[in-house]
Amino acid sequence: MIQINLLPDEMRRSTRSSPRTLLILFVASLLSFGGVGTAAVLWFSVRADRQARVDIAQEQLDNMTPRAKYADSLEKEKSEYEKRNKTIREIAASRIVWTRKLDRLSEVVSRDTTQQRHRVWLESLEVDAKSETANPGVKLKGFNSGDEIEGVSNFHEDLKTDPVFSEGFVALTPPDWKVDDPDENVEPAKKTEFKFEIKLPPKEKKKAPVAKKPAPKAGA
Repeated sequence: MIQINLLPDEMRRSTRSSPRTLLILFVASLLSFGGVGTAAVLWFSVRADRQARVDIAQEQLDNMTPRAKYADSLEKEKSEYEKRNKTIREIAASRIVWTRKLDRLSEVVSRDTTQQRHRVWLESLEVDAKSETANPGVKLKGFNSGDEIEGVSNFHEDLKTDPVFSEGFVALTPPDWKVDDPDENVEPAKKTEFKFEIKLPPKEKKKAPVAKKPAPKAGA
């Protein structure tokens, strides 16, 4: 359908945009694109700043990691040193001169063979004198020639009454003994097995500090 505008020229509506409208549109477009550009610049700037901070933090972490490992190794060495130092202090503070004790024990074992008080040989000797042990001492296990308890009793008495060996010990437990079955293929054929303990003074336990009672509240 064809439409014909019959109005005079002065009353016809212009189809072209006015310069003012074009200016407003131009300014609006400029502000829109400018805002988008500014926002993009700010976003990339903030992102770059954060990435730079992350890179710096990662670099610092990489530099501190070897130091942390070195510190851990030093802490381990310190712990080992404290253990060794503790052992050295315990040995230095001990009142028992073990080399002297062992020399005298060897003398007691071998000196009375001519008197026939006992004919003893030791199978094992265990010393437990650590500070953590509740009941420290020496455990002896051995044999005496023959099938009588007298030799074991004499050996036990010789250790108990020897002033050098018994110094520093508090008690010798009664010996446990039994006669082994005779064996003609060994010398001596008859032997008595025994074992007993030589007690050291018990370690003194450190007392825990007494907790202070809270002060009574006013008006209570």
